[in-house]
Amino acid sequence: VAWAIIKRENAEELARLAVEDTGLGKYEDKVDKNRRKSLGTLRDLLDPTARSVGVIDVDEEKGITKIAKPVGVVAAVTPSTNPAATPANKTMMALKGRNAIIIAPSPKGASTCKLLLRYIHEELAKVGAPLDLVQALPRVDKELAYELMKQADFVTVTGSANNVRAGQTSGTPNACVGAGNVVSVVDSTAEIEETARKIGTSKTFDYGTSCSNDNSVVIEAPVYEEMVEALKREGGYFCDAEERTLLKEA
Repeated sequence: VAWAIIKRENAEELARLAVEDTGLGKYEDKVDKNRRKSLGTLRDLLDPTARSVGVIDVDEEKGITKIAKPVGVVAAVTPSTNPAATPANKTMMALKGRNAIIIAPSPKGASTCKLLLRYIHEELAKVGAPLDLVQALPRVDKELAYELMKQADFVTVTGSANNVRAGQTSGTPNACVGAGNVVSVVDSTAEIEETARKIGTSKTFDYGTSCSNDNSVVIEAPVYEEMVEALKREGGYFCDAEERTLLKEA
């Protein structure tokens, strides 16, 4: 499944379609995200100590053996900001636990999800795995997605606050995202140049569409001027009062 999105031509085609159909993000960054995010997830899942099913822990002293089992069918709601990498990575995680997964894509991300599903099914067919292990809803429909959350055995939602709330209140066990886009706090112990570079890279990657992008910066007074200048050198722009008002209105 990882190969379905890590394979260079697949990653590129998925990135191109995502930008075309959602109008969000940057093609080159989406290619990187599709490949590197998925490689990172794959690395973690292939860790021999990361057991997901069967005997996962034995406490000889207490005489307790922990045995994990699949939950069944996972409902995965995915966002338009990440229409390929998020469903691919959730699929990898679900299969690691020997579960099936049904993806509910966002309206704008549905075409990308459909292509990803085709790539995934091609890889499943190579190893003789049932294609129905990975499915997507037949159409984009909010009511259908909410019903899926109630009917599934486990729910995971990435996306808007409304969708996350629906997942958390679906009555189904769930792991839904919290608020993303962190506030970076820069104090007087920070390496100013390196911090500015990392914040600049994070804020601009994929045009700031990802929940892992920095959102804002709080700077401690003693290093305030120095940090602002460092951010400017990284391509940052400092708005005056009038410009801030215009930006807020926009």
